[in-house]
Amino acid sequence: MSDVTTHLGLPLLAAGQAQKHVTHNEALALLDGLVQLACLDKDLGAPPASPAEGDRYLVTTSSPTGAWRGLSGQVVRFTDGVWVGAVPAAGWIAYIADEKCAYVFDGQAWAPLTSSGASDRLGINTQADATNRLALKSDAALFSWDDVMPGSGDARFTINKKLASRDAGFVFQTGWSSRALFGTLGGDDFVLKTSSDGSAFVTALTAAAATGIVSFAKSPVAPTPASTDSSTQLATTAYVQRALAPSRVAISDADYTVQATDRIVAITKLTASRTLTLPSASTFPMGTNLTFLDETGACSPSQTLSLHPASSETINGMPGLALDTPYAFLSLQSDGVSRWTVAGRKPTANRSTFTSVAYPGPKQVLDNGFHRIAMPNILSDDGQNWDSTNNWYVCPRTGIYQIDANLRLVDRTASGTQYGLGVYTDEADGPWFLWHFTGTGSAIRSTFAYSRMTVQNAGERLRLYSYTEPTASADSAALQICLISEAV
Repeated sequence: MSDVTTHLGLPLLAAGQAQKHVTHNEALALLDGLVQLACLDKDLGAPPASPAEGDRYLVTTSSPTGAWRGLSGQVVRFTDGVWVGAVPAAGWIAYIADEKCAYVFDGQAWAPLTSSGASDRLGINTQADATNRLALKSDAALFSWDDVMPGSGDARFTINKKLASRDAGFVFQTGWSSRALFGTLGGDDFVLKTSSDGSAFVTALTAAAATGIVSFAKSPVAPTPASTDSSTQLATTAYVQRALAPSRVAISDADYTVQATDRIVAITKLTASRTLTLPSASTFPMGTNLTFLDETGACSPSQTLSLHPASSETINGMPGLALDTPYAFLSLQSDGVSRWTVAGRKPTANRSTFTSVAYPGPKQVLDNGFHRIAMPNILSDDGQNWDSTNNWYVCPRTGIYQIDANLRLVDRTASGTQYGLGVYTDEADGPWFLWHFTGTGSAIRSTFAYSRMTVQNAGERLRLYSYTEPTASADSAALQICLISEAV
């Protein structure tokens, strides 16, 4: 039978041994020195000059000197004025006070407890295993920045993999069955995957490592809002791009049927009047502008862009609108059912609607009946609204027009002459025609004024006409017409 214990080498009492207290006290001294082992240092190559009773050190140098000679790798303690060594066994743990770190002896050397090769697994409130070498069972875990020098104030959690083809990521489970993964999985792109059963996974999101572009593999198309939905919906980056960059279609000198996906219709060439047919208001999203642009500057009363709604739908209550000014601009909005409303347009100068024409003489004989008066002198007609061949004004847009005219009559009879003056879309009597009478006595020249406001539709033709008896004739006349308020 051995006279010392197997692990710590504590001396055992022998049967009939004299002075048993010596052996017993030696064993207690060894226990005092080795149990709850805490050493002051492990890096000294020789004993300190003034040790205190019970001081302990790890001798890790290969060739210590002085009283530590021959004690390399041992735990030494100062007791009764001498240094005594204890040979460690694999698994001994010692706390090193000056480093505030625990070291473990692996059978060959002392190494930090956290170093690979010293302790290959750690379980906190649970059992670590060969796969999960670090295991924690807790309702929460905290990782915080180091507030002890040389702590930087940063807190980083690093996951490093050997090759791009391997995985570095986090796994989220329900009842030990995986439901979501994110990280660099099987490549260097950052990926988010989901699963309903823990075995089949779908990729929900990918952030490309090379470009940073984020893609949504399972939701590439944004939902189409209902016709009555005016809310803002954000579904994918594609939807955002579409919202930020409205769909623009360029039309070159042709009629065009506008699509419900169009947002800007730009006219890039115009040599003749063209028709733009709107989509059904029920197919166009409410709260979104549909804009028309004349980028050519060629739009005019004789070269118009006509907007026609579908079927019986209206624009501002009208069956259509016409753009007839250079660089015309018009925005519409749908009510989602059957109506369009003008949401904005480029202001149009009334100068383009103002026409002033005159007849300075000689006399025009206007015998018994309604006769149009020829107006050969064009004083102002920027919008080219006057048709000099037919002597009438073509209304460029729907709205309220101011009409002013005058007629100088030559009458050489003593009995007086009945005559009339009007501006209308036809040579006919009506509330728009003013009747006059020169009275008795010869009136060689009499000038009579005419003025009124009227609502006219785009394309209607206004002409100045008169009625005179055979003894009278028109000596001169003037006509001014201007749009004063558009129906928009």
